[in-house]
Amino acid sequence: MNWSLFRSRNFVLFLVRESLSLSGTIFLNISLALYILALTGSATKFASVLSLGIIPHLLFGPLAGIAVDRMNKRTLILLLESGRAICLLTLFFSSQLAPIQAEVIYVCVILFSACDVFAAPAYVTLLPAIVKVDELNDANALDTTIVESIRVLAPLLGTVVYSQFGLGMVFLIHAALCLLSVAATCLIVLPPQIKKDSATTILHDLKTGLQSFTRDTRIFSLVANGMLTHIFLFPFVLLGFPFLIKQVFIGSDLDFGMVESLQTAGSLCSIVGVVFLQKRYTLPANIGIGILGLIVFVCPLLLLVHPEFFQTLSHHPLLVVGFFGAVSFLLFFAFGTYGVFFRTFYQQTIDPIMLGRFVSVMAMLFAVSRFAGFHLYGKLFDSYPLLYPIVILGVGMVLKLLMHVPFLQEEKKRKARAL
Repeated sequence: MNWSLFRSRNFVLFLVRESLSLSGTIFLNISLALYILALTGSATKFASVLSLGIIPHLLFGPLAGIAVDRMNKRTLILLLESGRAICLLTLFFSSQLAPIQAEVIYVCVILFSACDVFAAPAYVTLLPAIVKVDELNDANALDTTIVESIRVLAPLLGTVVYSQFGLGMVFLIHAALCLLSVAATCLIVLPPQIKKDSATTILHDLKTGLQSFTRDTRIFSLVANGMLTHIFLFPFVLLGFPFLIKQVFIGSDLDFGMVESLQTAGSLCSIVGVVFLQKRYTLPANIGIGILGLIVFVCPLLLLVHPEFFQTLSHHPLLVVGFFGAVSFLLFFAFGTYGVFFRTFYQQTIDPIMLGRFVSVMAMLFAVSRFAGFHLYGKLFDSYPLLYPIVILGVGMVLKLLMHVPFLQEEKKRKARAL
């Protein structure tokens, strides 16, 4: 691990900015999830609210990447974080006058999702601009570690603040974190940006950005694999876990917050997996190991369809937290490890000029996948026995394994040509 990266002022400021911004996002998201679930009490309605975030991705997804590639990345991040802070302060003052209505939450979800559409590619393309190519793997690993270390308690703290002080205080704390993120971003010094050829049009930029997905079979395979994750796995965790803990096993907000914290702890500990694997295997091999880890750690969820195991959980609240917490930890450990290698792979593979639009289109595809997954599992959890969503989850994991085959085949061909 290249610890000398901490001597870089830009890298340290990048970590501070990212930590503050994402800590506030997690703090807010868990509070909104509890608030919405309390208002609706239905997995289907809960899924409908969560899926509202896809609207900005559909409207602005491909164009967001073009904007990121053309604009100054630091300026764009400053505008987005400042706008988010103003919106949150407005919501805080509104909450002091009257309870926040469901419709306001819907608008809030859409607005913040719109910010994320532009912020995600700006964030991903910012890191390669401040570190060397051969430092990307270590930089991504350290980024994951520091960010997760700082926000490991955010879900639990968010639950406590929401339960004790209400949604208004959550808005205020997130606004403060956004303003601190703005201050850190102002201090980052970026190298001169390569000027974009003014003769190119937005349609041309869009076309060349989409070609990134078809030129390299490995990229196509990984993005398709990610879509399967966002259809079958993430919605099960993000929608199914809170629904099962709160509505099926009658757990408390604190129980849910503890499980959420273990998810973050799993991501934090993924640095161990990254350090262990990168010394022993190649980058493509580590990507495959990460995918396999996700599939293996899903297997314990099959126990939920066993009647005796289900009854045992029903009568022991601590076992509910322990079971879902352990599965969450393992899943996010595997995903965090995989994520470092995946980000490094496409940051090294995709042309830097097209990286912003690639990330934005990829985020749009993942958002569409989550939309389908939320509605699929919302219907299944509301209307069918637990066996059905578990079987669908298993089918999705098999598809993920099959979708990785083209990546392996292309890697084999490239190695043969290199000999």
